[in-house]
Amino acid sequence: MAVEALRDVRDATPPVEPFTLVEAHLLAGAAHLRLGDRDAAAAATEAALATAEPDRLIFPFAMTEATELLGTLRHHETAHRALLTDIVDQLSSASSPSVDREPAPTGRAHPSELRVLRYLPTNLTRAEIADDLHVSIHTVNTHIRNLYNKLGAGDRSAAVHRARQLRLLSSRLPPTSPK
Repeated sequence: MAVEALRDVRDATPPVEPFTLVEAHLLAGAAHLRLGDRDAAAAATEAALATAEPDRLIFPFAMTEATELLGTLRHHETAHRALLTDIVDQLSSASSPSVDREPAPTGRAHPSELRVLRYLPTNLTRAEIADDLHVSIHTVNTHIRNLYNKLGAGDRSAAVHRARQLRLLSSRLPPTSPK
């Protein structure tokens, strides 16, 4: 069963990186939700939020399209209200600009664009990203062009900076990929 397989990731020794762990909690929560176990889904969602909180990770929630799953939590019952609110705002593209924050992106990123976004902070070339994702370089180029447009960025560095401002990427440096 998927829930048991994800338990191995969540309980791994040594622990996996926070992004992967958040994603595993969310996938387990989605599986519980599909099985009709809202309490287990809410517990997995709370665990995902707890793991995401230190780095303010929003990206895994967008990748797993966690809107329905986040609905299992009541804002007043979670210890991560601020992060939950930021994630819900980002997912619904309803975040309102404030004086100290730039406007939200021009459009909502597609999950496949978000998968490419995850690679932008790395030193991988577009061809290496395409190879890693098992897509064509033309697909990667299209996603990067769309991301630049949606983030209001002119280059890779600006896109990464803007994605970090919007908390779509962690502010930590990414781990180096052995190749």
